[in-house]
Amino acid sequence: MAPASAFNLVGGHVALDLANTLDNRFDAARTTELLAAYGDFLRFAQQAGVIDATQAARLNGCPEREKQAALRVARDLRELLQRLFSAAARGERMNPEDLSLLNQSWQKIIRHRMLVEERGTIRWTWTDLASTALAPLWPIVFAAAELLVSPELAHVRECGAETCRWLFLDLSKNHSRRWCDMKICGNRTKARRYYQAHS
Repeated sequence: MAPASAFNLVGGHVALDLANTLDNRFDAARTTELLAAYGDFLRFAQQAGVIDATQAARLNGCPEREKQAALRVARDLRELLQRLFSAAARGERMNPEDLSLLNQSWQKIIRHRMLVEERGTIRWTWTDLASTALAPLWPIVFAAAELLVSPELAHVRECGAETCRWLFLDLSKNHSRRWCDMKICGNRTKARRYYQAHS
């Protein structure tokens, strides 16, 4: 779904968008890894608004071993989020082991979140998001945990296309959205049904 130059961020939430970075997950012949290299993860993080271009450039200069380790963690987190939020979308009980894994990640990253005073206002911020190759994952882990305890969790959906099933936050007026992207999966599914009905 996403061309090499850009990710198709249709999830409406950074945690869901990360979960969607394995394209055609349920079609083994067409499954595509969108996080093939650490540079892909940096592009995702920048496009999702987690880091800026300056931070991305600094992170790209990290040692190769550190970048490869961070890429593995990013993919593992993606799979964890996919399992958790797919269960939510289907109204199923989440695996306690998966919740435990997210708790472990949250405990590791929370020490990097701090309160700062700026022009008389106190706000949350992160310590330097370009300090380590893993740093762009901190806000994603935090956002995932926030979504899990939010009323919006009830509006997490899976795309209705069987081989897609990308996750998205359904904020439509009647909460009746069916597709991750109507122009892609919606039209494709309708065309397939039309062909089957008239063949």
